Amino acid sequence: MDCSSQMPSPLIQIAPPLPAAPSKSNKLRASMAAPEPSPLITMVMGAICGTADTTLLQSTNYLKCAKQQGLPFTLRPSVLYRGYVVNTMSNSVCVMSQFLFNGLARRAITFGETRPLTNMEKVGCGVFAGALAGIVCSPMELVMIQQQRFGGGLIPTALAMCKGGPSVLMRGTLGMSAREGIYAGGFLGLMPVVRERVQHDFPDTLGKSADTARLTAAVTTGPLCTFLSHPPDTLKTLMQGDVGRHKYEGYMQTAKLRVGEAGLKELWSGMSWRLGRQACCVFLFDKINSDLTPLLFPPPHAA
Repeated sequence: MDCSSQMPSPLIQIAPPLPAAPSKSNKLRASMAAPEPSPLITMVMGAICGTADTTLLQSTNYLKCAKQQGLPFTLRPSVLYRGYVVNTMSNSVCVMSQFLFNGLARRAITFGETRPLTNMEKVGCGVFAGALAGIVCSPMELVMIQQQRFGGGLIPTALAMCKGGPSVLMRGTLGMSAREGIYAGGFLGLMPVVRERVQHDFPDTLGKSADTARLTAAVTTGPLCTFLSHPPDTLKTLMQGDVGRHKYEGYMQTAKLRVGEAGLKELWSGMSWRLGRQACCVFLFDKINSDLTPLLFPPPHAA
């Protein structure tokens, strides 16, 4: 008789090996290849980012514009937040448009396929999205600058600009598109590229957590984008502050006049205020987009 058939089963069963936890690099690759969110989601998140930016950092916007136009320095909240309502509307629509156009451009490049974009594709989509959004939002920024410079309510100022016709409403649009193209190329394209590289190359130091990698990327890309985009912003601000063309006509005349009066450095006037703001913004936008989006709009597999 075969005794082995009568042997009791062992009391301790050997559990099958657990699947290996995905490495940080695998998680990073998976996130890079994740499907693009819907246009509605990108618009909602863009509006949230734009509202948060203006609410937290409106004062730096006024101080930048004041420095560019030679207005007196002030810390009075009633002056610093002059034009806040229209600026919140403008910035929300602007960032919302940037997120929307960026998502549509990414879908067009990949033909709807789920694949990671190249670094150049990411930056290019951001520049394209920002340039288009600048056209959409330039009239609202015109109203804000007029309020900051001359005071007055939102409705009367907007009506006065509308009466001037397209030549007034669209004044400074090219500079706005240039500024927003460089800016959006930074926070929608270059910022994620640098953050992913930091996480990949320095997993035990700067890339140890998503926030340390994000902070490193923000202090790297923010100043670069600010420096490159500030001259068109300066020209745009001067032209939109002078819709009557009493001193400033077109871009070339405005640039020659300002450089002739105070030197080349005048094109970067007020950059220190904008530098701090944009470093905060690229961090804030990336944080909201990365962490808040999945909370508000869980992906299907997480539902």
